[in-house]
Formats: sequence, C-alpha cells, structure tokens
Amino acid sequence: MLSKGVKSQAQRTTASKTVKPWSISVQANIFRVVSDLLGVGFSVRHALQFCEVLFKQQTKDLNLINAQLQAGLSVSSAFEPYVDDQIGLQLQLAEEHGQLTQSLGQISRLLQTAHQRHHKIKRLLQYPLMLMVILGFIMTGMKLVIMPQIQALADTPSSQSHHWWWLVIIVPLLLIGTFLYQGIKQQPILNRVEQTTRIPILGPIVKAYYGYYFLAAITIMFEGGLGIQEILMTLRRAKSTTLLYQLGGQLETALAAGQPLPDVLRQYRFMPRELQTLFQSGKSQTALVQELTALTELYYQRLTNRLETMMTWIQPLSFVVIGSTIIAAYTSLFLPLYHTIGGL
Repeated sequence: MLSKGVKSQAQRTTASKTVKPWSISVQANIFRVVSDLLGVGFSVRHALQFCEVLFKQQTKDLNLINAQLQAGLSVSSAFEPYVDDQIGLQLQLAEEHGQLTQSLGQISRLLQTAHQRHHKIKRLLQYPLMLMVILGFIMTGMKLVIMPQIQALADTPSSQSHHWWWLVIIVPLLLIGTFLYQGIKQQPILNRVEQTTRIPILGPIVKAYYGYYFLAAITIMFEGGLGIQEILMTLRRAKSTTLLYQLGGQLETALAAGQPLPDVLRQYRFMPRELQTLFQSGKSQTALVQELTALTELYYQRLTNRLETMMTWIQPLSFVVIGSTIIAAYTSLFLPLYHTIGGL
C-alpha cells in the first residue's frame, strides 16, 4: 500500500514537470463534458475515456490522468498540472464533499465566461489596433520623407526641440505603469485582488468574478454539512498560493480575536455584501444552502452583465485614444511647418 502511494506521488511529480497547462477554452470544454457525463451516470474514468475521443490534442494528458486515477490519485491531484491553482482548489473541495458534478459545471461555466471575454476583447480591439498601425506608418512616412523636404525648401535647420515633450510625458507614464504592474503582480493573491478591485472599469468585474468564485466554493462546503470553523480548517489545508487559503488565514485570526464574522467579511471589497446578511439571519443549514445557491447564480448573472457592459466601452475608449494620438502627432509634425511658413 505504501509503495503504491509513493508510485502515485512520483507519477504526479513527473506529470507536473512535463505537461503543459491547458488553455482556458480547453479546460472549460473538458469540464463541461465530464460534468454532463457524470450527470447521466458515467464514472469519472469513463467520462475521461470519452473525452479522449473528443479532444484529440489532449489524448495523452487524459490518458495520464486516467492512469493516475486508477493508481489511486484524487481527481483534483490528477488535474492539478493542467489547471490554475484556484480551479484545482475548487475541484478538491468538491471532491471532498461529494459535489463534483455540480462543481465541474460551475467551473466550466466560469472558464467559458473568461474565454468568451478574452475572445470578445481581442475581436473588439482588432479594428482600433489596425488603425493604430496604419497611423504609425503614415506619421513615420511624413516625418522621414515630407518634413525634411519642407525644411529643405525653407532652408531652415532641422529642430528636434519640439519632440522632447513626447519623452517628458510618455516615458514617465510607461515607467509608472510598469512599476505599478510589477508591484501588484508580486503581491499575494488576496492583496492583489483587493488592489485590482479599486481600478476603474476593471474593478467591478474583478469583484463580481471573485465574489462568484468565493460563493461557489463555500456553497459546496455548506452543502457538505460543514460549519464556519470546519470551513476555515479546510481552507487552511489548501495551497498557500490560493486566494481561499490566504483568506481563510485572515478570517481565522480575526475570529479568534473576537470579531464578528459579518464585520470581518465587510473588510474585503470583493466579498458579496449579501453574504453578511445571510450569516446574520440565523437560518438553518438547509435554508442557508438554498439561499447561497441562489446568490451564487445571481452573482454569475451579475458577472456576465458587467462583462457585457465593459465590452461596450472598449471600442469608444480605443477611438478616443486614437483621436488623441492623431491630434498630438499632427501637432508635433506641423508646428515646425507653421513656423517655417511664417518665416518665408
């Protein structure tokens, strides 16, 4: 029995070193198929064997996952090298509390939403990016070909002083943006999420995304019959890089200091405000699970609505940026021309 466990662990370590994580769309599609098949009576292994037929490019990965499951590895551990830490934790919680089918459906829906968002953003930015490229060629041609000829006709020396304002404005902005991005990226994920929720336009979407993620995770645990203290203990067994692990540690410290749970939850910007009311209501576990399930669905709808709202702003903001760039570029190019004409 011990040798079997060591063998499984070795397989898991080898897999994590050699495999490539799946894309968001592949994860979403595989989890959706597995969830549907589990719902009609398939076992996990048979569902994955069926996926081998549908997803040819992932056949080797699915074969390896099935072999690991047969060797006794858990579902969450077998999928770990192919998915994000947050998704892996949700799989682990669902598996421990008998909610794997439901959780796979939620994971698939969340990943599908993220994939659709990325696809729509790329599609909306195609036209503005093409305009920016064309504009860059035009302005470069004018600067290298037309302006030197005008200056030669006017018999005036070339002056570069009017171009310094680009460096004075753009370089500091790029440096500040880079430092801010790197600073946020290096933060623990809980701090990173809290900071990102403060960013205009993007913040509400981040709040809705992680609000939905948190609701889906705790609903699974409440459905498994866990209380608050047991949920915190479960979260502390997760990987230290996950949001729920870090959140669980802070909640545990605050509750041990005597702070009420609703007051602690209120400190986090991404935490659903409705959740505080539910915990204060004193309802039974069954009623609480029903309302948490409904709230999870509400937050999914809220997430999709906010994503659609963001999409409607992408192209107008892109055209504002392009228009501002055109005005600034023409000003920098033609100011010397006006001075030249005035000197003739």
